[in-house]
Amino acid sequence: MKKGLALLLTLAAGSAVAQEGRPVPYGKFLNLIGTAQRRVLVYVPYLNDPQMANALRAAVVDSGRRVRVVVLTVPFFAAKEDSLTNSLALTGAGVVEAQVASTTAYVLVDDNLFTSAQLGRAANVADLRVLPRTASNTFLTWFMGALGDGRTVTDYEAFLRIGGRLK
Repeated sequence: MKKGLALLLTLAAGSAVAQEGRPVPYGKFLNLIGTAQRRVLVYVPYLNDPQMANALRAAVVDSGRRVRVVVLTVPFFAAKEDSLTNSLALTGAGVVEAQVASTTAYVLVDDNLFTSAQLGRAANVADLRVLPRTASNTFLTWFMGALGDGRTVTDYEAFLRIGGRLK
């Protein structure tokens, strides 16, 4: 019995490792954001993909789930008028600007870490991959450090950046 259980666990672990690094369809990724239960932590240099922004916005405003959504971005791109991070800041997502040298985007949905060079910039992401679970802890450590070095975008700044005018 113990040998059978050990063999089953070994096979299960082997199949789980084979799943890591696999491509993930973009629609499935967006659905995972839509069903997140705890957190969606995003590092994206430039967010101008409306599908991803809408999925994040829906996670923020769903009061039944109470999902924590935090977006880390680069100040140069966040200040652009067409950057969708500003509208996320207005809906209640935490948007933080920090000088980050990476051009690759990372998104942690609950405990699943995704990465892509095109994420946030293109509607059809071909290189989206899920990373091993061990990478999630490394990402969290890096993400929290970058948040500490960054600056939170206020509602007023976001409003002005998207062309809002006070009368």
